[in-house]
Amino acid sequence: MASPRLLRPLPVLLLTGLLSAALPGPASAGPLVRRAQERRACQEFAGKLQQASGNPAMAQQVYQQGVLQLVQRFGENPCGDIPAPTASGTPGAPASTTAAPAATATPAAASAEQQQACQQFAGKLQSAAASGGAAAAQQTYAMGVQKLTGMYGANPCPGVTPPR
Repeated sequence: MASPRLLRPLPVLLLTGLLSAALPGPASAGPLVRRAQERRACQEFAGKLQQASGNPAMAQQVYQQGVLQLVQRFGENPCGDIPAPTASGTPGAPASTTAAPAATATPAAASAEQQQACQQFAGKLQSAAASGGAAAAQQTYAMGVQKLTGMYGANPCPGVTPPR
């Protein structure tokens, strides 16, 4: 009767062994696993953007929602190399001149407006970090960057760094 007792722990040990093999290994494997997850998320994000590329408004909405989801999941946007779609709907394509109201403004006026917008953005970011912590600051950063990128182009506020 000693044999059945020895067999009972065996399935538990096998299950434990299989589960431990599926989980990330030592702490040194953590960054590698995270990077693989980020890469997979960026590929999915790029695929969704590609599907929506025929409709500029939809592509911009997919981009904004995707960046917010990435920030919520990873604490930052690991897909920074994926450009925001422009008014023409394709990432990196020049926007139409009729869609840019700032085109009639002088470069100095646009620059002053952009500087003021960046100062307001930095203030909102600081306020969000103080009142809501890191998660609120990261969400505020993601939404602010998206809005400012739509208004002023890529990297609208280089002096404002993402929260950590």
